[in-house]
Amino acid sequence: MTTPEDFGVMGALPTHPELLDWLAVEFRESGWDVKRFYKMMLTSATYRQSAMSTPQKLEKDRDNLFFSRGPRFRMDAEMIRDSALRASGLLSHEMYGPSVKPYQPNDIWNIVGLPGGDTRNYVQDKGDKLYRRTLYTFWKRMAPPPNLEAFNAPSREVCTVRRERTNTPLQALVTLNDPQYVEAARVLAEHALATSSGEKPDPLNLIYQRVLGRPAKAAEKKILLADYQIFLEHYRAHPDDALALCRIGETPAQADLPPAQVAAWTIVANQVLNLDESLNK
Repeated sequence: MTTPEDFGVMGALPTHPELLDWLAVEFRESGWDVKRFYKMMLTSATYRQSAMSTPQKLEKDRDNLFFSRGPRFRMDAEMIRDSALRASGLLSHEMYGPSVKPYQPNDIWNIVGLPGGDTRNYVQDKGDKLYRRTLYTFWKRMAPPPNLEAFNAPSREVCTVRRERTNTPLQALVTLNDPQYVEAARVLAEHALATSSGEKPDPLNLIYQRVLGRPAKAAEKKILLADYQIFLEHYRAHPDDALALCRIGETPAQADLPPAQVAAWTIVANQVLNLDESLNK
């Protein structure tokens, strides 16, 4: 239904009431097994549909109320961060445990913190804690993580059934400049360089496979390889810039890889991570 936050008389009627009844009975009969319930829905043929549309689907189901195709939307804040970490190989698979404090601009908590409070100062974590799933990020309601707030993460002050989804320049500033994303792009670039072998090494295709699950198209290769040459020339002429880029993030740079190449491929990887196809489901 289009108003999941309103089941009252002002809310929209469900499009598939029989399906809702069946799901409710199935959930009860399975012993209220939440994990099984989600797995059933996520592996269903309906959920796994392509988001591609056709004139016939648009004519009969313009708003996709009857699920004639998969939904297309910009991923939530947590999903975007986790996706970048997963593509780079940095994502920690550790489960449970206390909240963690990943990268965040300085002094955000200090402005709103109470004197003597235990959340007055933000002390960034180190090691694997920086790469835990976003689900485990410590949340201060008066000063939420700005890199998540930019992507419409709710304030957590009230229950949120349906999130807003906006598209603003601030989001691009996060994914292009936030240390978490720059580091992910750099580690992804290092992985592509280190594992690309043979007579014709192809780091770009490795980056595409890790991020998008497909090889790069000819037109995409032409654009990005041209960009790579421009970046490579710049970083060879300015080696200090290359070293500065390679030092972003807690993960140490691979010493056996040329910094100029790593820096150039980092920018390319960052471009791929910022494609609509990367940020949208």
